[in-house]
Amino acid sequence: MIRRILLIAIGFWASSVLAAEVEVLWLGHATVKFTSVEGKVIVVDPFLTTNPKTPAKYRDLKALGKVDLILVTHGHRDHVYDLKELADLSGATVVSPYGFAFNMVSLGVLDIEKSIGMNKGGTVSPIGRGIKIHMVPAEHASNVDFTMPGLKLDPLAPRMVDAGPAVGYVIEFENGFTVYHSGDTAIFLEMELIREFYEPDLALVSIGGHFTMDPVGAAYALNKLIKPKQVIPIHYGTFPVINRTPAELKAVLKESPIKVLDLEPGQAMRF
Repeated sequence: MIRRILLIAIGFWASSVLAAEVEVLWLGHATVKFTSVEGKVIVVDPFLTTNPKTPAKYRDLKALGKVDLILVTHGHRDHVYDLKELADLSGATVVSPYGFAFNMVSLGVLDIEKSIGMNKGGTVSPIGRGIKIHMVPAEHASNVDFTMPGLKLDPLAPRMVDAGPAVGYVIEFENGFTVYHSGDTAIFLEMELIREFYEPDLALVSIGGHFTMDPVGAAYALNKLIKPKQVIPIHYGTFPVINRTPAELKAVLKESPIKVLDLEPGQAMRF
């Protein structure tokens, strides 16, 4: 009898988790807040307080509420400008490329006890075994300049600080929903391996051009290499030089089965 009750309880819990949804909140540029089915909160590339596309509400970092984990794709200021303040405010663990983590701890930006440095191909589960964070390649530069808050540098030091390689992330959630955040990247053929290994349900892909893929490049990567069910375009429209649009991506994708989710900054979707 007890065994039957336990089996029923386990079955009910499993069905509830499978039925639960992941919330994806795009906050402009490459900043995304994920809320898992069990309420764990992950923020990727915190650039909010000076981000011209972030809604006014979220330029106050307290509006994010509880944050359990911060993921950093690379060291450019439009991806890490609010990293120290958000990490200090939330107490969240920070996952980043090893070189970035090492230097940011050395420079007093990150707390060594709350920093996980890793490399492409690695997997960690710092907020519970049900959520897996996979670090994957990206084709982009990565460095940190003096304008990043929290840096303690000698005035005579070089302006740029090495930040290790640029990366992307694949996040597997408790209910099996899988997201690929490309970070800033050009097209690279190994995106096909990301598809084969992780089969992402949703991709968040840069389309702005100039520094990353443009809509034509992103459409090729999506159709031929990544092949997700849905895509949220990111890293566009923030500055004049990356003023491309989701409409251009849709036009290039044409009859593709991949659904383009054209979100406004501050808009959330549940999956």
